[in-house]
Amino acid sequence: MLTAEEIIELAYSLEVPVQDLLRPNSPYYKEHKDTLLKMEPSALARIISTEPTLIKRPIIKIDEDYVVGLDEEKIALLLDNKR
Repeated sequence: MLTAEEIIELAYSLEVPVQDLLRPNSPYYKEHKDTLLKMEPSALARIISTEPTLIKRPIIKIDEDYVVGLDEEKIALLLDNKR
């Protein structure tokens, strides 16, 4: 499970808002969508750290590069660039 700090770092490294890490298929997301999308990044990161179904998976990190979510094209590109 990621800490709130790690979630903030991940979003920063990807140059995306923390909201972009949310997994729309999560039951928690479906129930609290409007609130989650309006939250400050640090508060949202704390919620994600306690509700791990909220974050897109998988999270792949190689060196300083990341892919979040099941995007086979981005994963293949990341792996090819690291060979």
